[in-house]
Amino acid sequence: MKVILLDKNRALVSAWKKTLDGFKHVSFHIGTLEDLPQKVLGTNAAVVSPGNSFGFLGGGFDLAIQSFFGGKQFEKFFRKRIGEFYKPVGETTIVDLDHWARNGIRYIVHIPTVVAPTRKVFDTEHPVETGYQLVFNAMWSALVRAPKNVETLIVPGLGTGYLGIPKAVCSKAMAFALNLFFANETMSVELRNVLIMHFLGFRYEGFFPADYKEECAKLGIELDKLKHFNVCKHPIAHLLPNEHLAAQEGDTSEPIHKPV
Repeated sequence: MKVILLDKNRALVSAWKKTLDGFKHVSFHIGTLEDLPQKVLGTNAAVVSPGNSFGFLGGGFDLAIQSFFGGKQFEKFFRKRIGEFYKPVGETTIVDLDHWARNGIRYIVHIPTVVAPTRKVFDTEHPVETGYQLVFNAMWSALVRAPKNVETLIVPGLGTGYLGIPKAVCSKAMAFALNLFFANETMSVELRNVLIMHFLGFRYEGFFPADYKEECAKLGIELDKLKHFNVCKHPIAHLLPNEHLAAQEGDTSEPIHKPV
């Protein structure tokens, strides 16, 4: 599976490129769904809807989704498919678009990032809980829950619009989720869980596997940097220091990003 990070905000795309420089599974695009050629998407693509808990498609990237697939009639179809009832923030629902599919996009991965757009969510006094955690959880859920036959996953900026999450916070959390997800061939599930705990500020040694220190040493992860990691202060390289963990070399796909 490849990932397209898509947004109209040039500053956000620049932040993605900085944090994911050379990452072979990701390409970057400034624009909208209308700008993505089907040859890039393949025949089984999915797009992430980081919207509200009730499935309305009335603002931000969700409004772009509504417009792309068929307006208000599509919104009615979409809300009926997800059940029309309350979906807690972070709950993932896969919607098969059936006859509404377009340009190879067959699925929507609905992951609410807010109950309703009534106020800003990000709080500078609590950046982990209101920023890093929200974005990481949404990105991670999209990667883990995307249908197995999906060739391309399209992801917009998560929380950077009405929620007010800073671009640097968003790009860092998304980059960590992407790096960790695609490190599945070089890192055990148990160690990935350990790194997630540290990234989100929940260091609990009772959940650490007995051999995590040995695996850290093998992968070049310094235990002192791991123990004292602070997501607000330290780069994700303190958790994922080796280039091979980020799967950076060997990309043969043609990038589709426009100059920033």
